[in-house]
Amino acid sequence: MKSIRLLFFLLLPLLGCTTVDADVEVVPVLEWDGEALTLNQDVMRNGQSLRFTEISFYISDVHVLQGNSKSNPQSINLIKNGQGRFGVVLPQSINPDTFYFSLGVPSSFNDSSGSLAKPAWQYGDENPLSAAQNMYWSWKPGYIFMKLEGRIDLDGDAQYISAGETFSIHTGLNSLLRTISLANPSNQIAPKYALKMDLARLFDGYDLQGAGLNVHAMSSQDADFVRAEYISNRLSNAFYALEPLP
Repeated sequence: MKSIRLLFFLLLPLLGCTTVDADVEVVPVLEWDGEALTLNQDVMRNGQSLRFTEISFYISDVHVLQGNSKSNPQSINLIKNGQGRFGVVLPQSINPDTFYFSLGVPSSFNDSSGSLAKPAWQYGDENPLSAAQNMYWSWKPGYIFMKLEGRIDLDGDAQYISAGETFSIHTGLNSLLRTISLANPSNQIAPKYALKMDLARLFDGYDLQGAGLNVHAMSSQDADFVRAEYISNRLSNAFYALEPLP
């Protein structure tokens, strides 16, 4: 366990502003229809080919629960283009039943109304909340919780060069922060877990055509908000399992 704690300490500049070490390491793993997914890899959806050029999202409020015993929530973490991981600190002698985390930035940090918020440019470049991470709209709307960008072969010519064959879906806003819970897959605690996220599940039922190709809702009044809300509500389906790793 000491080695896991040391690894997490070394990764702190990438993970956020927590100052505690971790008992458990969690590594998000991207999939499409149950198979490993990487950037710029062609995948099929409803007979159309598409590829992701960016998959980035914030993980926050990571904690575990056993009965009424809850661990302390951990810091804000940015998983960017398939890279990154985060840690979980366990209360003494706890073997958790359930892992919890939120997809997004907590309201206290997210926009100018937050009690702990400050402009993104005031953070150091390595901080997950820094403007250098390119996950920030402007001071009022706050952070992009999840950024999904890529290309889609709309005309079926096996290329991605025609006009409009791009997609850019950005979710955010305090009302779209979603908390996800996953059961511990065994009666023991593993030092390391894979967190499976299947993007095909995320897009199930979503109309990735026309106005659905570009979503950047900055308020609940924007026409894009319904689409951003749909994607946000699918997150509990997309993050579908924890798997112990050796």
